[in-house]
Amino acid sequence: MNRRTERIGKLLQHEVGKVLLGKLADPRIDSARTSITRVEATEDLVRAKVYISIIGTQAQQQRCIKALERAAGRIRAIVRDNVTLRHMPILEFEIDHQFKKTLETLNVIRQAMDEIREKEEETEQSTDYTDCTDVREEEKE
Repeated sequence: MNRRTERIGKLLQHEVGKVLLGKLADPRIDSARTSITRVEATEDLVRAKVYISIIGTQAQQQRCIKALERAAGRIRAIVRDNVTLRHMPILEFEIDHQFKKTLETLNVIRQAMDEIREKEEETEQSTDYTDCTDVREEEKE
C-alpha cells in the first residue's frame, strides 16, 4: 500500500464512520457497537475493504455485516457527495479479525506479566526471610 492509498483509506474511514453514526436508519446497524478499524484501498482505487469491529454475538455481527453490504451503495453515494475523488471505490465490508487477535495477544501478555510479578513477589518474600536470619546470625557472633 503506497502513501496515496493510505491517505485515501484514512479519508474513507473517517467519512464512512460519519455515515454510520448519523445517516443510516437501519436498526440492524448499531452505531454504538460498530466501529471502523481500518480501510484498505486497492492501488487502482476500484475497491476498498472496510474492516469493521462489532461488539455482540456472532449472529449480531453477521446481521450487521449483511445490513452494511446491502447499504454499501447508499453509503458510497453519501461518501461520494462529501469527498472529491476521481473514482469512488466500491466498498466491501468485512469483520476485522485482526483486531480480535490483537486483543487476545494482549491478554496473553497481560497474564504472562501477572505470573512474572507473582513469582518475583514470592522470590522477594523468601529472600527477605533469608536476609533476616542472616542478620540475626551475624548479630550473635
